[in-house]
Amino acid sequence: MGGELKGNALVTGGSRGIGRSCALAAARRGADVAITYVANEEAAQRTAEEIRALGRRALVIQGDVGNAEDNVAAVEKAVAELGPLRYLVANAAAGTFGTTEELTVEQWDYTMEAHVRSLLVLAQAATPSMADNGGGAIVAISSLGAHRTYDAYAAFGTAKAAIEVLIRYLAVEGGPKGIRANCICGGVVLTDLFKEIPEWEAIAAAAGERSPLGSALDPDEIGEPAAFFLSDEARMVTGQTLCVDAGFTLPG
Repeated sequence: MGGELKGNALVTGGSRGIGRSCALAAARRGADVAITYVANEEAAQRTAEEIRALGRRALVIQGDVGNAEDNVAAVEKAVAELGPLRYLVANAAAGTFGTTEELTVEQWDYTMEAHVRSLLVLAQAATPSMADNGGGAIVAISSLGAHRTYDAYAAFGTAKAAIEVLIRYLAVEGGPKGIRANCICGGVVLTDLFKEIPEWEAIAAAAGERSPLGSALDPDEIGEPAAFFLSDEARMVTGQTLCVDAGFTLPG
C-alpha cells in the first residue's frame, strides 16, 4: 500500500461500487471518511462499518448529488462532524441513458447537474477548509465515454468530458492554495449503474476480449489509483486524467 493519508475525506456516492472502493482505500491509508448516498442507506451503513473495522471514523450523509444545496450540506456536515476536510472524491453519478434523439431537456440538465455542477459546488464548498488547513486534494471520476461514443451514453459522456475539463481549471486555480485536482477515467467498470446500460453484458464481454489484460474492471480496482492521487506520493501531480481501463484503449 502506498502513501499515508493525513486528514479527513468526503466521498460522494460512497455506499457502493467505485465510491465504496475509494472510501475504503482512503480509510486503509489512514483517512477518516464521510460518504454520501441518495437512497440506499443500508448499503451506506455497511460501507461505514467496513471503514470503522479499519480503525477509522465514518460518517454517513444522505443527499442527492444533483441538488446543489445537498452538495454544500454534505461538505458542511463532514467538516462539522469529522473536522477540517483535506480530501474530496467526487464520484457520485446520476442521470439518464438515452440517445440524443431520446433525451429530454430535463434529463439532459439533471445529468449535467449531477456530474459537472456537483463537482464545481463540492469543490467550492471544500476549498476554504482545505486552504485553511495546509491544502488538499480533489479526485473526480470520469469514464471512457468522455473520449469514445457508446450507445445511449450521450448525456453521461458529455458530462464526464466536462468533468475532465473542470478538473484542469480547479488544478490551476487551486494550486496556489495547496490544492491539487486530478481525475480517474475508468474503463468498463462493472458497477450497478453500468449494469443499467442496455446490452451491458455484451459490452463487458467485448471489453474483456479487447483489453490486453483480458477483463473488464471490478469497482475495487479504481480505489487505489484514486487514493494515490489523494496522497503526497502524487504531490507534484495535478490537472491530470489517469486512464484505468485494463488497456482497453490501446489496440487500434
